[in-house]
Amino acid sequence: MVYELGGLLRKEGLVKSFGDYSGGLCVYAVDSGFTVPPIEIAGGYVWIIQVAEVIMGNSCGGPPRIKAYVEHHPDRDLAGVEAKVYEREALLRALEAKKKGELGFDIAIVDGEVLTRYGEELEAEASGDALEIMRKATEYTVKALDIAHETGTPMVGVLKRSYSGDIKFSHGFFDLGLNDRTVASIILNHGEYLILGTYVDLEKRITQQLREKFRDEAPHPRASARARWIEKILNSYRQHANRVKVVFYKPMSSTVKLAVKTEIAETSDWSVEKVVSALSKITGNTGFPTPLDYVDTLASVRQDLKRLIYELVYSKLYQRNKELATLLISLVNPQKPI
Repeated sequence: MVYELGGLLRKEGLVKSFGDYSGGLCVYAVDSGFTVPPIEIAGGYVWIIQVAEVIMGNSCGGPPRIKAYVEHHPDRDLAGVEAKVYEREALLRALEAKKKGELGFDIAIVDGEVLTRYGEELEAEASGDALEIMRKATEYTVKALDIAHETGTPMVGVLKRSYSGDIKFSHGFFDLGLNDRTVASIILNHGEYLILGTYVDLEKRITQQLREKFRDEAPHPRASARARWIEKILNSYRQHANRVKVVFYKPMSSTVKLAVKTEIAETSDWSVEKVVSALSKITGNTGFPTPLDYVDTLASVRQDLKRLIYELVYSKLYQRNKELATLLISLVNPQKPI
């Protein structure tokens, strides 16, 4: 069945080849890490967010930039949501610096999606403050897309974990029990890429396939949920959703067995083909772009930092009120040390 789907994709002209990139390349990459789980104390949740940035290339470079943030919430863990805000804020600053001529890079890469989202469960249960944080991440992303377009900088999101079913759902293969990354890995040869289109395109195609395949019966639950989920992205990003394409590619290196899922906002000088060719050129042993692997490592919050922050918070509160500090900073579950 998967080879039948592959033949259909090729017949539609969605699978193409890319050449070996030979030009100079300078890449900006950013990633964020945070404490999982957060520090649970009597006074709520405390977490650490670490954002790492780097500019790497054969014509550029310099030391990475790492910044840590400490946050608290009385009754909810919002570390993942806030991390995305700080990450997009860093991306926006870098693009603004490029616009002013203070930084120089060709491509901007983020770890994860370009069009931010947080999963149906979190979005359904989100409180007012959580929704406000989500809106802030969307706002920063929209501004970043605008400046990237203005400066001719392609924006790329590399999704290392991808369990979606957009390829099969958009082509009516509802019974295929494989996720997108597995399907793309089987279908694509080294040096090939697959353009699924924008999320606007995907929502239309999945909805159309559902109508055609399930006219007189209940629609496919996962595909229907996926269409509704994509619609949420479209409502959040509106016309900006048309700038971002879902693209899978398999790097040139024969040692890399899995295809890579990306979201790409191309520019007039940087087509999807040129972008994936460049990404393939800088692919490391993990199968992902080396600059992204680097910031992924740098953004990781170490256990000793988590312990240090806990002691600093306690020390600050202790200076103000000894009894209150002892109460508020008490671990909810002392059996799980920091």
